[in-house]
Amino acid sequence: IDPDLSKEFVGTWKGDTKVEKGYENRTDWVITKVSDTSVKVVSTFNFIATDPKYTSSTTVTNIENVTLSKTVANSVTMNTTEELVVPGDVIVVKGVGIVTGNKLTVSSTGTYKKTGNVVTPPVAKFTKQ
Repeated sequence: IDPDLSKEFVGTWKGDTKVEKGYENRTDWVITKVSDTSVKVVSTFNFIATDPKYTSSTTVTNIENVTLSKTVANSVTMNTTEELVVPGDVIVVKGVGIVTGNKLTVSSTGTYKKTGNVVTPPVAKFTKQ
């Protein structure tokens, strides 16, 4: 049994593009190995304005201490935790990602620190490049 759980996660991942009226956005990830059971994610959020009333921007965020673990079904999951600052509060977002072929799917939940309210962001989908 190969102890290196990072192999299927390491690489460049292109997120699905979400098209809205006047703009579109996409998050891409570059995942690098830290150890056999952990990785680092550099997340690049691209906001592309298609309407002049919006301004295009790019935001890069590092997600450290991403742990990897085996499931009962012998899959490997990626476990992320990050804090997002929002007006008047902070959301702690915990995500679980799994690779199937060249697709990475990340489901997450967010909990507001002040109110304890829980939100479920949309599932993020990436394709390995």
